[in-house]
Amino acid sequence: MVKTVIEPNGKNLQYWKDIWHYRKLTLEFAKRDITVRYKQTVIGLGWSIISPIFHMIIMTFVFGSVANLSSDGDTPYSIMVYAGIIPWTLFSRVLQIAATTFLTSAAILKKVYFPRIISPLGATLSAMIDNLISFSVLIVMMVIFYFTNGFMPSWRIVFMPLFMLLPVVLGFFAGLFLSPYNIKYRDLNQALPFIINIGQYLTPVAYSFAVACEAVPQRFRFLYSLNPVAGTINAFRWCVISTNEFHWPSFISSLVFIAALIPWGIRKFRKGERTFVDLV
Repeated sequence: MVKTVIEPNGKNLQYWKDIWHYRKLTLEFAKRDITVRYKQTVIGLGWSIISPIFHMIIMTFVFGSVANLSSDGDTPYSIMVYAGIIPWTLFSRVLQIAATTFLTSAAILKKVYFPRIISPLGATLSAMIDNLISFSVLIVMMVIFYFTNGFMPSWRIVFMPLFMLLPVVLGFFAGLFLSPYNIKYRDLNQALPFIINIGQYLTPVAYSFAVACEAVPQRFRFLYSLNPVAGTINAFRWCVISTNEFHWPSFISSLVFIAALIPWGIRKFRKGERTFVDLV
């Protein structure tokens, strides 16, 4: 018989032991999330491919053709854009998942005990599976452009899976930090998608980081480079584009934000899970 200890303050290791004990539940949440999302759809997981491709086409047309912005080196503009869409999509989806977990999973969280962090972990895992499917499109694109345009991807592509984790971790713990505020101040739930949409255009997703730095006044360039999401995108593009140099300021900024958000996010989430029932 398995003994479950539920303690209100959560200041011991039992909570983290329970996370390991309920690890299979994380997989079940991920499976449920994927099943519900694509249930009764004709294309199913194909939406994981169609959505980023259409985003890439629109951004390439607007910023590459209409605005006539330059790409990184001789890299096809569409590949540069798609290499920015992948980490941005991971960050934005995981951020919303974690930030809204007390609202979206309120029904089950109020009825059954399990470590509450399991819920956003499962949903985050499903988002990563979706993104792996989108990632396969980038591989196909690089192969196509290799034969049609002579584009030679960097050998550094072997590091892509590692740098794909950066936006996941950043978005997850930022979402955990926001989650208690999201149930206390419901305006945040409405504002978050709007903020993410604005952030997509303030972050070098649809354009080159070098182009953005040239457009930003000299005195603000360093501040712009401190955008932690820009650091994750720059690192991911560095893996794809051989002419890109590794941008250490933005990368270090990402690591600093992640290091700060991990303890802050966990602390805020643990505090919020003890009181969310009274607010939902």
